[in-house]
Amino acid sequence: MSVCPLFTVFTPTYNRAHTIHRVFDSLSAQTLRDFEWLVVDDGSTDNTAELLDGWTKTADFPIRYLKQENSGKHVARNLAVREARGRFFALIDSDDALVPNALERIAIIWDEIPLEIKPSFCGVVGLCKNQHGEIIGDQFPSSPFDSHLSERKYVYRIHGEKWGPSLTEIDRKFLFPEISGTQFVPEGMVHFEIGRTYRNRCVNEVFRIYYVDDAHTGATLTKRKSLGDNAPGRLCYYVYLLNNQMEYFFQCPPPFLKAAVTLPIVAWFSKQSFRSALKSVQNPLAKILVLLALPLALLLYASDRMIVNLKFKATNVTKSEATKLQ
Repeated sequence: MSVCPLFTVFTPTYNRAHTIHRVFDSLSAQTLRDFEWLVVDDGSTDNTAELLDGWTKTADFPIRYLKQENSGKHVARNLAVREARGRFFALIDSDDALVPNALERIAIIWDEIPLEIKPSFCGVVGLCKNQHGEIIGDQFPSSPFDSHLSERKYVYRIHGEKWGPSLTEIDRKFLFPEISGTQFVPEGMVHFEIGRTYRNRCVNEVFRIYYVDDAHTGATLTKRKSLGDNAPGRLCYYVYLLNNQMEYFFQCPPPFLKAAVTLPIVAWFSKQSFRSALKSVQNPLAKILVLLALPLALLLYASDRMIVNLKFKATNVTKSEATKLQ
């Protein structure tokens, strides 16, 4: 394999020693071998490091293992895209897998894009299936289907998991903001920004296996229990959405209504005043939307605090009863 492989397959992980073998096994089975595997460990306390050390010694493809303090998936991605040696950058989560011919098919599909339009593309996107073989979400209207991410989400309303790599040189230009006080910045912030300039070639072929039974269980890079969790990262995303995507509001209102309602709440949890948060919204229509949604935001904030307090009291009661039984 060349020093600069065709693909860097990147896996962020946090205490996923029990599932990360899926990625390793699926990479071992790839029909195209021109890739490296770059794993960024987000501060795991399990035996992830030992697993990677063993695989590095036995695998027939390069494996690089980096470890950072627990900072979140977005920080791990920034590190990985800076370290990547491949022409394409492909993120696969530590509880999922690739189908055996995924990388080979992506390389072929990319080469089929005509040279005169290829500079306007950032990568290839395909479908996902669960471990039972069922397609997750909608298929594309045609195959191939060349489009920007915002068009797919807001105009065609194509829902469900999709997967594919992007050119590393493009991904390096679009890093996540690394904000103090949060371990989570929604991935859409970077993907939408890339999509403002570049298109994807989308195909109705399955590239990724998404294990639905594990999607919301076990240790994850980010877990949210209330509206206040990771508020600074979510505030950053909602401000971005309201400032840069409002042209699609009338075609698909729900994401923007959610952003308008939630923005004051995550601002309060981020210790920012409502006035400061509103000032950061530059789009006039979005600003009006946030003001109109303020009563609902206040209601949701109060409801969230009530639910959290009830959970806290229930937990303390359970602990107290367990202590009495001892």
